[in-house]
Amino acid sequence: MKRFTRPLLLAACAALGLGACQSKGSQSAPSGTTASASAERHSGACRQVRGDTASGGRNVLYRCDGRTVLASADARAILAGGANIQFGGGSSVIKGGLTTRQAARRLGKSDEAACERAYISAAKKFQETAAKLGGSRVSNFQSYLDKRTLGGGQYECEVGTFHARVLIKGDVAR
Repeated sequence: MKRFTRPLLLAACAALGLGACQSKGSQSAPSGTTASASAERHSGACRQVRGDTASGGRNVLYRCDGRTVLASADARAILAGGANIQFGGGSSVIKGGLTTRQAARRLGKSDEAACERAYISAAKKFQETAAKLGGSRVSNFQSYLDKRTLGGGQYECEVGTFHARVLIKGDVAR
């Protein structure tokens, strides 16, 4: 009887460990970082609005404040010298109704940091498009995820197993 106790104990420990690794909704920091280091990587502009809905992977929805993200030091450094990003209309539109879908790797980052990085990438993409078209502004810069627009500088971000994704709509203007 003693021969079977040890393997059973090991199997039970392995099952508990595997269950903890697969636990959904865990708020622990990514491996290799501490919780405080993970918290320092983002501005706190995002909040979760929908939990995981995917059966085979991960699908979490965040709503974030784009104004806060674009005011961050990272965004200012990346977007410096490009077209101005405006959340409202104005100026004469060169090309309207443009969209971009941008993603950022989630591995090694918090969900919020990945959402912020994807949003900054979308802004950079619009700046590059504005430069090609001779524009000096990006106006009506807004979230367009699932064909829903959000105003006031808010944007939605879907976070999957490996990436965070945003879909942004805007106009290139003079």
